[in-house]
Amino acid sequence: MTSDTPGDGQPAPTDPVGAVLHTLSALLAVFGGLLLAAGALMTVVSVTGRYLFSAPISGDIELVELGAGAAIAAFLPYCQARGGHVIVDFFTGGMRATARARLDGLNALVFAACAGLVAWRMALGGIDTYLGNDQTMVLGVPTWPSYAVMVPAFGLLCLVCLHGAAVGLLRGASPLPAAR
Repeated sequence: MTSDTPGDGQPAPTDPVGAVLHTLSALLAVFGGLLLAAGALMTVVSVTGRYLFSAPISGDIELVELGAGAAIAAFLPYCQARGGHVIVDFFTGGMRATARARLDGLNALVFAACAGLVAWRMALGGIDTYLGNDQTMVLGVPTWPSYAVMVPAFGLLCLVCLHGAAVGLLRGASPLPAAR
């Protein structure tokens, strides 16, 4: 990667749609962070209880699994909105900015299709786990709430990717320099 690759220093979008998507992505990422923090705290309490008092939290691993899956999905839209995904620009580093913007827009379009497909299939899987009353082994906790977080996260990721595709393709079509 080169130093002109966008990342955490990329400014937030200024257009209304991009600003709303960025805000929703940030809020979802904060929620994901809270899920991970709760899982980490539960793990610390469980391990401490296991070694000091021989009393771990029953079912802690399955709760952390459910929370971590939802948290990871919650981080994806924000990572995409901030340009935080890994970009290998070995072949594109020497391209003109407009050509790179078009290629980035095309990449975002393909990513949007993948995210939309995952959201759709995950929604069907979530409905299936709800109707089938799927539960964890130890605690008997329903697994569908994890899907209830992941489906909107992948839906938002799809929207963020579509917005990025539109911006990239429009920027590539205009004589203005790309924001790289």
